[in-house]
Amino acid sequence: MGDEAGNTKDLWDKWESFAKILAGVCAAVGAIAIPWFINHYTEENRKSQVYVQMMTEREKSDTSIRENMFKALLDGYLKTLGDDVKKEDPESFGKRIVFLELLAVNFQEFFNAKPLFEEVYEKLVKHRNAAKDAFSRSAWMELEKKITGVAKETASRQATTLNTIGDSVVFTMRTGEMGCVHLYEKMGIETLRKRDGATRFKNFEEGECLPVQAAQGEGKSGTATPIGQAQNRQESLITKGYQKRQSIQLRVVEVKEASVAVEVTVYADFFNGNTYVGSEPGRGFPVNVSYFDLPYMDNIKLVDGNRFALVLNGIYGGSDGSESAEADIEAIRFRNDFMSLRDRPLFEEMLKKLQQSPTAH
Repeated sequence: MGDEAGNTKDLWDKWESFAKILAGVCAAVGAIAIPWFINHYTEENRKSQVYVQMMTEREKSDTSIRENMFKALLDGYLKTLGDDVKKEDPESFGKRIVFLELLAVNFQEFFNAKPLFEEVYEKLVKHRNAAKDAFSRSAWMELEKKITGVAKETASRQATTLNTIGDSVVFTMRTGEMGCVHLYEKMGIETLRKRDGATRFKNFEEGECLPVQAAQGEGKSGTATPIGQAQNRQESLITKGYQKRQSIQLRVVEVKEASVAVEVTVYADFFNGNTYVGSEPGRGFPVNVSYFDLPYMDNIKLVDGNRFALVLNGIYGGSDGSESAEADIEAIRFRNDFMSLRDRPLFEEMLKKLQQSPTAH
């Protein structure tokens, strides 16, 4: 009994000694680690404050410069417009185009110059049609090419930027034709399948998004389901918890000289997993897509929070209103949280570097 009591006492003495050593080690580690973590947090916080302060000051300075520049350009344009209101020769229109180009290049994120472009273009067309000789007609046509070229270049730059945060598809259509643009994610469209579970979706498909037979539903032996049952089926798609994506149906009403009249219908597409179940069409609405549409400004918000824009790249193979004329169109889907501030990409990049870089000591 005495030996057992002695062994127990020795064991407790050892544990007591170990606890004292451990407490001393923890105190030493804490004395080193706690100040390090405090300094690390303080340094990270200081760096964040420096970046935010720097970007705030830069934004204030840039805003002031832009405000003065915008006022000077707009005043100059209006002055030119007032001086040449009676003149309206090719030289005066050339000056207007230069001012519009400066506005489009420097303020495309904040200012929609489409009405100004369209006004100048319409006057150029009017003067070209009223020209009495080939030389005058050629001069007006060159100005038309110049102003459409400026607008197309600006729209192309914006489309390139939006493609970095979204997806796009390019297609050609004639008057009377219909097409379906599936606004699905680039990675998602590779895994999605149609009703048969095997056929893949394409970004753009000719024809309607939802054929009449599919819209009504199919009964036995291919007979159409009554409209009432079809409506109940569509209502059940919403309530069954299927994944929803969106498509847009385009019907070209008329291909004009510098624009295309289009009727747009937005479809809600429902998927059970990766397999297509059905669609629900929304209300159609007219859209006039011209060379002077800028996707930063001229876009449509969808119910899922994304946006889409239509960009007219060119019109080929026919005169104004000709049924043989083809319109080359690009449809772009991008996130709604895109902010068109010029410094936002730089600001986001700096914040990423701030989060990834180790603290300098």
